[in-house]
Amino acid sequence: MYLSETSALRLKELGFKRTYYIDEIAPFDFYKVNEEEWVLGGRILPEGDLLAPSDITIKGTWLPSLTDLMTWLADNNYTYTLECKERGHGYVVQALDSEGHTTKGKGGTAELAFCKVIEHILKSTR
Repeated sequence: MYLSETSALRLKELGFKRTYYIDEIAPFDFYKVNEEEWVLGGRILPEGDLLAPSDITIKGTWLPSLTDLMTWLADNNYTYTLECKERGHGYVVQALDSEGHTTKGKGGTAELAFCKVIEHILKSTR
């Protein structure tokens, strides 16, 4: 569903940002504040109207969702595969860039596997 705070902070430190709703708050975002996890909710169209208090987005840590991670790869010109291993053995994501280089990430959840791939990509572009 979404990343842990630890994984989200690692990605943020590496410069990860969403590639849609750029520099905006989306009503479907997840945040963690004071050991509480929030989904913002509210109206999306015709104008965004958030239900959660503004402190959530100001003081909280944005927890990227699986969609955020998948979209980031696609918008950065990567194609990818997600492989589910046998039950209890996690997931493997393989991302292929436009030059044919492959990056692999493994994790106990699909979100964590995507996170590992993106971390590796961001570290290699520093």
